Amino acid sequence: MTSPDPELPCTLCSQPATVSIEPPRRTLDRGPDPSDPSYSVTVILPDVMLCAEHAFDVSQGDTLIGWCDDERCRVYGEVGEMSPCGHKFDKLAPRKS
Repeated sequence: MTSPDPELPCTLCSQPATVSIEPPRRTLDRGPDPSDPSYSVTVILPDVMLCAEHAFDVSQGDTLIGWCDDERCRVYGEVGEMSPCGHKFDKLAPRKS
């Protein structure tokens, strides 16, 4: 957990973000680049910016962080809630070891 830029809002509300946490899963997807199969593409998710209240809720497991991967969106939100593009945020489960 680190202190983010004080100008950034919390991912889940409009309050200023006070902490930055790693997402439950850092890589979302991997595969060949559709425009050039000789390259591989890995989607790396950014840190999650949270206010103190939401950081506590997430750390306690009361709130789950989700991700919308629609090309119009690509943002974090609360699992099950609607993203700005109209899709529900999907749970970011940690990768199985």
